[in-house]
Amino acid sequence: MLHPQLDREKKHLVEFRHSMKKFSTTENTTFSVVDFSKPYAFGRLNNDIIVLLSSLGITNENFLKKQNEYHDWITEASQDAAKAVDFLSCLGQYPLAETVLLKGLDDPDVSSKLRKFQNDELGKFRKGEKPRAPIIVHKSRLLFGVCDPFQVLREGEVFIRISVARRGETTPIHGDVLVVRNPCLHAGEHWRLQAIWIY
Repeated sequence: MLHPQLDREKKHLVEFRHSMKKFSTTENTTFSVVDFSKPYAFGRLNNDIIVLLSSLGITNENFLKKQNEYHDWITEASQDAAKAVDFLSCLGQYPLAETVLLKGLDDPDVSSKLRKFQNDELGKFRKGEKPRAPIIVHKSRLLFGVCDPFQVLREGEVFIRISVARRGETTPIHGDVLVVRNPCLHAGEHWRLQAIWIY
């Protein structure tokens, strides 16, 4: 997170809390990056989150409706270039999404690669013996949470800043969000990592 005060003082590049040190078996204090924020990284429903939402009162009909809409969206990516670009972008396949715009869906190479990603995505519902529902939620993001050292936010509040196509960085909502972690094994664990906004 950018910290204006650190930028002004020019003494430190970054600060860490003691709780952020995860390993103490070595004297090596090298800073390692294991992941980083990416734009348009959408969250997914999965079995754990569905169980959590169900315990909070979301009906099975709503989940089935969301799943059917998701399957239709994947299928329609073969016929609609805009939906194909959207689908491929959600999967992080930006070079192929660009090729769709340049060559169109009738190009044999494009249609073959697109069909592979469609099959892979639908195959996730049948992976193994356990039924799954790995639905990408468009009104969601995978997020990195940071603390609020100046205590600007009240308890229960979050500030979300995301990238939106053709609009850049934006704060999309002023309302309720569900923030969950993954894995999410208890109804009390709906507090971090994946934000799904509720209109």
